[in-house]
Order: sequence, then C-alpha cells, then structure tokens
Amino acid sequence: MRKYDSIKACDRTISYEIIYSKKRKRAAILVRPDLRIEFRAPQGLSADIIREMVEGKAQWIVKKLEFFEANRLPDQSKQYSEGESYLYLGKEYPLKIVFTDSIKKPLALLKDSELRVEIPGNTSEDQISSLVKETIWSFYSERAREEIEKLLRIYSKKLGVVTPAFKVKHQKRRWGSCSADNVLRINFQLIMAPPDQLEYVVVHELCHVKEKNHSLRFWKLVRELMPDYQVHRDNLKKDGWKYVL
Repeated sequence: MRKYDSIKACDRTISYEIIYSKKRKRAAILVRPDLRIEFRAPQGLSADIIREMVEGKAQWIVKKLEFFEANRLPDQSKQYSEGESYLYLGKEYPLKIVFTDSIKKPLALLKDSELRVEIPGNTSEDQISSLVKETIWSFYSERAREEIEKLLRIYSKKLGVVTPAFKVKHQKRRWGSCSADNVLRINFQLIMAPPDQLEYVVVHELCHVKEKNHSLRFWKLVRELMPDYQVHRDNLKKDGWKYVL
C-alpha cells in the first residue's frame, strides 16, 4: 500500500511516498538519485508518527537531496534509434537497425559487436521506434531468463533447496524479490549489468527462500554462497542507474 505526504523543513518542502509492508519490522527512509523520497514503513505505522520521523531526519534528507541535485545523473531513457548505445552483461553495443524483406517478425541479436535489430522492410516510419523497443525488450527478457535459470540451478544445489519458480519482470524500483510462496521475481534489466551483479541479485533473492528477512542469518547465507558479494552489491548501488531500457 502506498500513500503520499509532505512536510516543510530546512526552507523547503519535503515530499515523500509512504510504502507499507507487512514483512517490514523497522522503518527506513530512502532518498533516490532521481530525488524521490521513500518512507518504508511497517504495516500500521501512523502518518503522524511517520511525519515526526521524517521531520527528525529532515537535515539528513536535505543533504542527500542537495548532493543528488549537484551530481545529476545523465538521462538514461532510450530513443531506440540507430547508433544508440546499449549495455549487455556490462559491455556496450551500438544499436544497428536493419530493414529486410526476408522476415515477417522482427528479431534482435548480438553480431559484430553490435546490437542488431532486424525488422520487416515494409515497416512504416512511425512504427520503427516502438517495434525496435518491443524487440529489444523481448530479447533482453529472454536472455535474462536463460542466465537466471542457469544461476538458480547452480546455487539452489549449493543452498540445498529445490530450484524455485521465477519470473523476469520489468521493475522501476526493485532488482528482485521473493514472495511468501518462494516465487522469485528478477528485474530483466539486470542483463545489462556485469555478470557478477546479476549473480549477486539471484543469490540474494534465493537466500530469501530460507530466510525471509535481512537478519544476520540471511547475510551469512549470502556470504557462504558468494564470499565477495559486498563488492558486487556496492557496484550495483553505484552503477544501477545505468541499467535502464
């Protein structure tokens, strides 16, 4: 459940989104690089208490906002046009759009150090961008599915659990999640990241099959499966803004 509220502090209005979760035990405030503020709250925490907590952290919030305002990240939104650069497993590939009369359905592939999208020769000008987008999303989603399936088979055996069901999803705010019935959801845009970062997210969510929270036991499991996970976790936090389709 999501709600919105705001306070006035430090000579500015601080607007924030309240995200309730039944599984959460402690409140947390997140200030994101796009200047969105999230208050993640346990179910039942009142708006008045949340407001008091935000007021208590106002100076910290404003400092974070000022930092992100001074260090704005480049716009990563894609135009799906010729020559545009796309990440795939940490490497950049320029987009090459090829018109061909020999196909009825578009397809995408990596060829000659390019992300090549082939579309039917009779595609109208106003359809090109949307068709290329649809094709790239389908390609990335399927490649992510293949990589995640491999990783889950490997790490499920190491963890001693049955390989869980999973779904690849396009998510704006989360890299992954594990439901109460152990269905994993992984953001397919992670196929843009270096393999170790994708691997870390898969390991992280898989460990939730045994430990549903972020307890010391949970992080011990993650460390046992991936001793250097912290490096990849930090890199994902630093570079995750790049992984946008």
